[in-house]
Amino acid sequence: MNYTHEELTKRLEERVAHSKKGRLSIINKEIPFQEGSGGLDPRVKRFLTNEVDPNKRRPLEIDDLELTRNRVEVNNKDLSSGIRSKTKNIFSEDHELTLKIYNQTKEKKPVLIYYHGGGFFERDTDVMENVCKFLAQKANAVVVAAEYRLAPEHPYQDGLNDCLEAVQYVYEHTREFNIDADKMGLVGDSVGGNLALGVHQLSRGKPWNISYIGMLCPLVDLSYVSRNTWKLKHYDMNKDFELIHQELVTMKDSLNFIQTLYLTNLEDVLLPLVSPLLRKDKTALPPITLTTAEFDFLRIQGEEFSSQLVDSGVPVRHFEYKGMDHAFVRKLGCYPQAADAIKEISNHFKRVLRK
Repeated sequence: MNYTHEELTKRLEERVAHSKKGRLSIINKEIPFQEGSGGLDPRVKRFLTNEVDPNKRRPLEIDDLELTRNRVEVNNKDLSSGIRSKTKNIFSEDHELTLKIYNQTKEKKPVLIYYHGGGFFERDTDVMENVCKFLAQKANAVVVAAEYRLAPEHPYQDGLNDCLEAVQYVYEHTREFNIDADKMGLVGDSVGGNLALGVHQLSRGKPWNISYIGMLCPLVDLSYVSRNTWKLKHYDMNKDFELIHQELVTMKDSLNFIQTLYLTNLEDVLLPLVSPLLRKDKTALPPITLTTAEFDFLRIQGEEFSSQLVDSGVPVRHFEYKGMDHAFVRKLGCYPQAADAIKEISNHFKRVLRK
């Protein structure tokens, strides 16, 4: 039976299971209208099976850099209604940054600053445009998508500093954006979640307050620490073994490539600004929503990070999307789980602001 996108997303809202991992409570989002577990969501399986570029299913190498950057793929849809956007260029002493602003109206709103993924080396703001529009609508907020300089031309800490600069600019121009600077949050997917955590750490002592962080399949450990405990047995692959195994191993091995691109000194991988999982004191973090995908290599470190938040007394809502792979939010409108994850982040953000 073929279900509409609306029917699938409604099913995700209705069919929720809960599990525990130590003290961490995990909210499990089951594959809509599918019984049992251990396999890919049929939409993910169809996408991976039909993918024509074999280079995507192997670990990244330096020769892939230009090809990957030049490849423009927007495998998502605009689910928003009437959300307008505009572009703002801001200038520093030696570089220019681009901000894309969504949902700016005459009504003063909260603000969410969005950091895209892409392994620190891809510019994904265009790919995430529909995601930002939908987030702006569901959160009833102004969303500012911040571009940042990319590795390897601009290694750590250039891109992170740009992300911090975006927060400062937004804070200093509240009238221009018509936002309430006391209601500011950060959202990021993949390495964007990493950057959001880094921005929060660098914001300590600054005049602004970050009251919320939302992360979608975040990279929180670029070191080998979590990989030492990572095992294939953590993944239930009773179905679709070859596809899942290839996805997991490809991403695991690609982290070596990302390390060498992002870091000029590989010892920096142990810094909390690079691997936030290793940040010893997490008590100052705001309420967090963290989503993981069942068949994402980063799932294990995401669970570990959320467990540390629980131990630190930080409010966290942790969602696991069954049958999904990494960066599923980029398939908004194609995978119903993408819309659901954005709704969950929006709802948590609004609840935090009401307190």
